[in-house]
Amino acid sequence: MRWLVEKALAAPFMVVACAAGLLGVGIWSYTRMDIEAYPNPVAPMIEVITQPAGWSAEEVERYVTIPLENGLAGMIDLEHIRSQSLFGLSDVKCYFDWTPDYQVAQQRVINRLQFIQLPPGIQPQLSPWSAIGEIYRYTLKGRGYSLAELKTAQDFILERQFRQVPGVVDVVGFGGETKEFHVDVDPYRLRGHALTLGQLTQALANANQNVGGQRLSLGEQSFNVRGLGLIRSLDDIGQIVLAQPKAGTPVRVRDIAQVRVGAAPRLGIVGKDLEPDVVQGIVLMRYGGSSLETLKGVHERVDLVRKNHALPVGMEIEPYYDRAKLVKLTTGTVLENLLVGMVLVTVVLWVFLGQARAAAVAAVNIPLALMAAFCGMVFTGTPANLISLGAVDFGIIIEPTVVMVENVYRHLGARGRGTVRQRIAEAAGEIGGPMIFSTLIITLAFVPLFTLTGVAGVIFSPMAHTYAFAIGGAVVLSVALTPVLAAWALRVDTRSEHREGHEEPHGHDNRFLRWVDRVYRPLFELALKRRRLAIALALAPVLAAAALLAATGTEFMPKLEEGNFWIRATLPTSISLDTSEKHVGRMRRILLGCEDEGCSRRRNPEIRTVVSQLGRPDDGTDPSGFYNIEMFAPLIPQQEWRRGITKGKLTQQLSRELREAFPGVDFNFSQAIADNVEEAMSGVKGENTVKVIGPDLKVNEQRAAEIVSILQQVRGVEDLGMFRSLGQPDVKIAPDRERCGRYGLNVGDVAAVVQAAIGGQAVTQVYEGEKKFDLVVRWAEPYRKDLRAIRQILVSAPDGAQIPLGQLAKISEEDGPSVIYREDNRRYAPVKFSVRGRDLGSTIAAARERVESGVKLPYDTHLEWAGEADQMREAAARLKIIIPLTLLLIAFLVYSAVGGVLDMLIVLLSIPVACSGGVIALFLTGTHLSVSAAMGFISIFGIAVQDAIIVVTYAKKMWNEGHPLEEGARLAAERGLRPALMTASVALTGLLPAALSRGIGSETQKPLAIAVIGGMLVLAILPRLLLPSLLTLAHARRAIPARAAAPQW
Repeated sequence: MRWLVEKALAAPFMVVACAAGLLGVGIWSYTRMDIEAYPNPVAPMIEVITQPAGWSAEEVERYVTIPLENGLAGMIDLEHIRSQSLFGLSDVKCYFDWTPDYQVAQQRVINRLQFIQLPPGIQPQLSPWSAIGEIYRYTLKGRGYSLAELKTAQDFILERQFRQVPGVVDVVGFGGETKEFHVDVDPYRLRGHALTLGQLTQALANANQNVGGQRLSLGEQSFNVRGLGLIRSLDDIGQIVLAQPKAGTPVRVRDIAQVRVGAAPRLGIVGKDLEPDVVQGIVLMRYGGSSLETLKGVHERVDLVRKNHALPVGMEIEPYYDRAKLVKLTTGTVLENLLVGMVLVTVVLWVFLGQARAAAVAAVNIPLALMAAFCGMVFTGTPANLISLGAVDFGIIIEPTVVMVENVYRHLGARGRGTVRQRIAEAAGEIGGPMIFSTLIITLAFVPLFTLTGVAGVIFSPMAHTYAFAIGGAVVLSVALTPVLAAWALRVDTRSEHREGHEEPHGHDNRFLRWVDRVYRPLFELALKRRRLAIALALAPVLAAAALLAATGTEFMPKLEEGNFWIRATLPTSISLDTSEKHVGRMRRILLGCEDEGCSRRRNPEIRTVVSQLGRPDDGTDPSGFYNIEMFAPLIPQQEWRRGITKGKLTQQLSRELREAFPGVDFNFSQAIADNVEEAMSGVKGENTVKVIGPDLKVNEQRAAEIVSILQQVRGVEDLGMFRSLGQPDVKIAPDRERCGRYGLNVGDVAAVVQAAIGGQAVTQVYEGEKKFDLVVRWAEPYRKDLRAIRQILVSAPDGAQIPLGQLAKISEEDGPSVIYREDNRRYAPVKFSVRGRDLGSTIAAARERVESGVKLPYDTHLEWAGEADQMREAAARLKIIIPLTLLLIAFLVYSAVGGVLDMLIVLLSIPVACSGGVIALFLTGTHLSVSAAMGFISIFGIAVQDAIIVVTYAKKMWNEGHPLEEGARLAAERGLRPALMTASVALTGLLPAALSRGIGSETQKPLAIAVIGGMLVLAILPRLLLPSLLTLAHARRAIPARAAAPQW
């Protein structure tokens, strides 16, 4: 170490130039960092969407979902296949591990799809949806425009515009009416002209086509020959000839049907505030894309649409969700805490060192260490997000610098001879060993985080990498730049030359340090005179912390505050669209807190707006039915909230009001990004899930209902509910093969008439410029409105007879499944719940114990728990193996540093003493133990070890120089006091802004900050009692040791 410092002092300008280069590269790296609010915790997931129009959930499962699952199973790196089958939609999700890139996984799915045989006309498509892909939401408004016109503008103008933005993978339209051309057939007029439905559909298809006649040379020019026969208007459709009697006028479409502009059957409705029906667009970012860069392109495209008047006059985009605002708010909170922490740290250094120049020498390394972290993150591709940046603790980052500066400053102020450079080199050589060992030990403490895999690894490994880069940079700076700056800025205290006696332990003294000496002198006397009492006092908090640890509670990760609500309501599965629409309007008014008809007075001004989604979008990317209502409620800035209102209180109030207004409806409170992440991780729309897996849907639902009744009794369980599969009323039309055979008909002939007459059949498409719309044929409304009318639908026999459908098929009402959940080729019934008012770990443990003891399962049925608790359990299982191995390595390093088993145990015992303060602080503040808090304990770990190593090694040095046992221990304790207090104070004050912050983005920093502050408060007092006492007890047989050379590091 001394050799390195001497080399740096010999080339100071080169060292400063390298530091300036680090600063420049660090700033450049920061500008290149893709900062996200939250890491993507979902491995590549490829979603396959298939929409067999009009098929029931059972038919979709049997003929579409199961063949897809079987065909996609067995792909390399595939972990799970989850699916939902519901009316007219099959949604199959393939979950891969973290090995393949998204594009590789996508190509594997595409390759498999080519060999899967599905019914004719059924074509699966890949969805571009990802858990954190929704970055921009807006509504399209326009006074005087119909919903169909707004939806057309969304589908054919805005979707194409946004797709051109780099990073945008898709734009999902939701709400509004999809324009169609309808031919509503009168079956009696059709029969009166001796025509069939098949003849009508064939005539419409044939009458809508253009043809080419190659080229024709006329004179010296060549002309293209075009036959134009495309339908252009409603009148064109009505004029199509269906038959030409031998005598009389031709029969046209208008003679047997009403031709009109209509809308496709609606799958969902979007409402906003008091508006019951609006058109919404959702911009999706590609997997792994940069949200800030992509949103920059989206904003530029919006400006371009307005500038170029791409929308019809009066239409306007109104955004209501922009991910960039969340990223800027969260990163702004973190950076503000970092900057304030840096200022406070500098002030603390000045207080301890008593000189602004010395404080500046130490403080310079703070931004440079941060720049080193930025460089490492960019060059290694480490994700930058709120968690990885928010975990930065200046106390541990500049700990090597603080120790170095303190020792240099002490040597410059101590009695002795030598130049500034010689004293700096001597100080570095003296402290280098403990500092290097301490840094190695801290790095080893991060090994468990480096080894995490899956979701835990993606979330927490960047934290460990960021720390490692920052600490590595700080160590290099402390042995290279700090000595150079100290040689330039600091001078030898000439007053020390006239001091008598031994070397002063503090060198440069100031009034504050003399006061510290007076405060701590009684502690040292107690530690040396009444050793067992001192040890008991030091270990008492350890016992208290052990008792409080269970009551502290555990969670996987603190919730990232997004500044919004995402509220889901689950209604009965058989509910109609119109009924759901009535309910959702009332729900929006409750959330807004409307006190009058026009909502001019509101009880909940904290909610800026409410946008509701009922059902699913047309592309099927959000598989649900009319029973599912999702409401997005962004909030105004917290500083504008009413006094005394918190988000927790607002959640309780809204939950109570909604449940009182809609008894029996299940509500779930989450946030926009969190909701998507939770659904992607568990396969169900809920934070935590219990899955009853078995072949029988009825048995699964019965057991799920039992689980719901049990979980209602578990404290902390909120938003409890089950997703029902059964209870969907169906009209079943079962053709009788024998009766059909009597008329020369096949079952397929009857099914084709049912599909066209009731559901409607798109026979061709009508083009309007670049837009195209389906032309749909079906029976007019009065002839298909109920079972009686359906029985009268006429089916044409080969001999021209018209047979009522009721004579060919059995028509009945029966209950069936509305949605069928599957995972890894097995059916299941899900129960969802959230945890509020209690820690996640104890809540899940209590829930599992009660459920497993209270629910009796059939032989072929079992339970699986999914969600955040499952991820926490997987991470804990891995850490149980890694942490003991890490502790053994740390013990070996400590032994190498101090050279004895007893001394090693003394150093290691200081760790639980310091960590006890963090546990007590978490308990007193009601903060749960999480991985974020564990990062704080690692910081305490490193500081405590370094403090103990310095005291132990210096005590041995004093004894080897001839000092008596107690005097050597006292001198070592006094020698370690100032660096320990400086490091603890720097760590405490650096994180104080994060501990007190309430801004969006502070949630992940708070547990870390609280743990460190509690640990530092204890570290400032109890080890001062513990270390001298243990040292004198461990070395009690020592009299006055023989003189020996001090150990060299």
